[in-house]
Amino acid sequence: MRFWQGMGYTPVDELEAVARHAEALGFYGVTLGDHLVTAETQVDRYDISEDGKIPWEDDVPWPDPLVEFASLARVTTTLHFMTTVYVLPVRDAFTAAKAISTAAVVSGGRIHLGVGVGWQQLEFTLTGQPFDRRGAHVDEQLEVLRKLWTGASVEHAGTFYRFPRLRMLPAPVARIPIYIGGASDAAFRRAARHDGWEGAVYPWEDVENKVKRARAARHAAAGTLDGFRLIVGCTEPTPERLATLRDWGVTDYLKPPWTEGLRPTNPPLAHKLEEMSHFAATYGVGNG
Repeated sequence: MRFWQGMGYTPVDELEAVARHAEALGFYGVTLGDHLVTAETQVDRYDISEDGKIPWEDDVPWPDPLVEFASLARVTTTLHFMTTVYVLPVRDAFTAAKAISTAAVVSGGRIHLGVGVGWQQLEFTLTGQPFDRRGAHVDEQLEVLRKLWTGASVEHAGTFYRFPRLRMLPAPVARIPIYIGGASDAAFRRAARHDGWEGAVYPWEDVENKVKRARAARHAAAGTLDGFRLIVGCTEPTPERLATLRDWGVTDYLKPPWTEGLRPTNPPLAHKLEEMSHFAATYGVGNG
């Protein structure tokens, strides 16, 4: 099982220390989420929480994950980086493709792209992207990204994008894995067409059903789980629960950032590093 350390809600000036410590402990990688803005008054429902309200305050930082990953790649050597999740359809495909491929080149092929369709309509309004058609939009965006990332001259004629033969460089140095986030039927079907399903950190009682649905969608689409990653975390892990996740076929464990339930906390950096060390020792991080 691969272990990922979540870095969401963490002050930006602490991220380098957290990333370096994660690498030293043997974590496979670190993760960051993605939002352009936080509304002062929330008007869009956040479906992950029971009451639909976001668990963070409007002073929580949301650095651009690709910019931050490119920076952290310069001070690490083996650590991988994953978005949890990148709200791709809030952007145009060309801007996203260029940023992702550049980060992949700078990091030496250590970028993993977790993609979601988003929930905050405000962000789509601000960038002029279609909210109501974001599912169809993201499907075509992913097709366009794969074309552009070949580094060859490509063309496309679709619903949202039409362009003549052109070339985008720099091209990624290795294939960028694409994982799909979300827990809707459409999200599971979309994940089944790509490299894996990327869940969130859920209460333990909610995890099994989501993993089963992701597995079923992949079997229906491809007939096999070969090459398909199942990525998820739980709010109250135990060694027995992680063993159960392995039995269910979970390949990657998402260790959450510092939270109480889903609500972020911001303990001192020394506490964060000590807690990471304790987790690594308890769960055998870095032992394969």
